[in-house]
Amino acid sequence: MKFIHTADWHLGNTMHDIDRTRETGAFLEWLESEIETVGAQALVIAGDIFDVVNPSNMAKTQYYKFLASLLKTECSNVVVVGGNHDSGTLLDAPAGILDALNIKVVGSINNRKVDDFVFELKDAQGNAIGICCALPFMRDLELEQFYKNSDDGEYANNADGDLLKRLYADAHRYAVELRGDRNIPIIATGHLYASNLSGRDAENAENAENAENAENAGIAENAFAGENAVMPETSVDDGVREVIGTLGNVDVSTFPSELDYVALGHIHYTSMVAKNPKVRYSGSPFVMGFDEANCKRYVLAVDVAQGAVPVVEKIEVPKAMRFEQFKGDIETLKLKLCNLEKELVANPVETYVDLLLTSGDFVSLNDALEKEETGKHFVVKRHRISRDVLRGATGFDECVESTKQYSKEDYFRMLIASNLQENDESAAVKNQYDKFISLFNEAVSKAHE
Repeated sequence: MKFIHTADWHLGNTMHDIDRTRETGAFLEWLESEIETVGAQALVIAGDIFDVVNPSNMAKTQYYKFLASLLKTECSNVVVVGGNHDSGTLLDAPAGILDALNIKVVGSINNRKVDDFVFELKDAQGNAIGICCALPFMRDLELEQFYKNSDDGEYANNADGDLLKRLYADAHRYAVELRGDRNIPIIATGHLYASNLSGRDAENAENAENAENAENAGIAENAFAGENAVMPETSVDDGVREVIGTLGNVDVSTFPSELDYVALGHIHYTSMVAKNPKVRYSGSPFVMGFDEANCKRYVLAVDVAQGAVPVVEKIEVPKAMRFEQFKGDIETLKLKLCNLEKELVANPVETYVDLLLTSGDFVSLNDALEKEETGKHFVVKRHRISRDVLRGATGFDECVESTKQYSKEDYFRMLIASNLQENDESAAVKNQYDKFISLFNEAVSKAHE
């Protein structure tokens, strides 16, 4: 059986207020063509179809038009599962109609039984070519409720505390029964954060895991807001939202070893889990953060047979928009912007840029780069100042290890200092702080309310 594995489309995403409708439309048109080129008999979308639980009408229109476009191809099966960004209810609402078109949608595990996740995949002639265990994103509480409501008392009690592993085992067992003596593969899906990833360079993979851990710990990514945002150079802006509970660090042993392939979503770069060629993330076809600007995007063409190592081809997604992240001192940033402009004059493409000042004196990037940015063939979406540069301007504490070491009042004082380009203990800073702190606290209070 040959199929395309993709995930994390995030339709409707507007990273830094960028309208990405044209970009997502170009991808869906390309994917339809690629499905025909590859000769894929199925398409598996492993979660995060939409970017938010209440997507725009345009995002929903793109989704349904794409599904309809596949009816004229040889792709006779489509499997869609919900991700943590999706509304399971919204995805499931048209499931009955889509099922008649052999588009299987599992938005959530709520109000379902194990056998509802398992179904045959068939070729254009109606012959079974595989079995799919379509499991979506789920929270611990949903899993607990699922087994509390189970009709099978044997599985209603959680003896070992690993309900996710049990659910995959139950689904696989049912799939084996459904397969019988037919020589066809069994595949599964998932939308979760697995441990021991590979596939991106080691440093960035580690940073991605650290960023996810930091997010789960509640550590703020931005210490300041305003013209020159302050952010550590290692932050990974990949759009992966918080996962709470055991679903945030899933071991490869969660998936039955007899499964012939596991199509995962949630991580935005192409990766294997624990170097297992049968358990993979396709990654997102789109850049979800400027740190991913130079990371190639793929869909996976998978050829799988029962009991065999799957043959997986990474197919690079063409870029419809360009994203760049430049780092360095002010002269380096100027040079990179000038070189980018020359490239875009020769080869125009819609381009967005993120700038990070990592060394040299503290400056207003808006003022310092006005000539290099005005009237160009690109748009700078963000200016940032590294902590090293900020320390030199404000006396920022060299021993900071966590944003939790400072109060919101401390940050307000340091923001005033950075704007005035003064030491945060200077009389001018103290005067401004005393003048505006009550208004600041009132604004914070209203924001919390």
